[in-house]
Amino acid sequence: MAAPTAAAHPAPDEGLVKLEETIHSGGFWRLVPESVPRVYAPVDRPLLEHVDTCLRRLA
Repeated sequence: MAAPTAAAHPAPDEGLVKLEETIHSGGFWRLVPESVPRVYAPVDRPLLEHVDTCLRRLA
């Protein structure tokens, strides 16, 4: 069996890695009200693009 290629597993975006670390360390949750559920989708490029699109609709 051949080893996976770099294309099959792209390197994670450094900014996404830092954002994920901030969320998991509690740096994000202390900024939001307690009433906000503490469950979220994994942070990835498609999710950020979706959020960006939704925020632009509100602007």
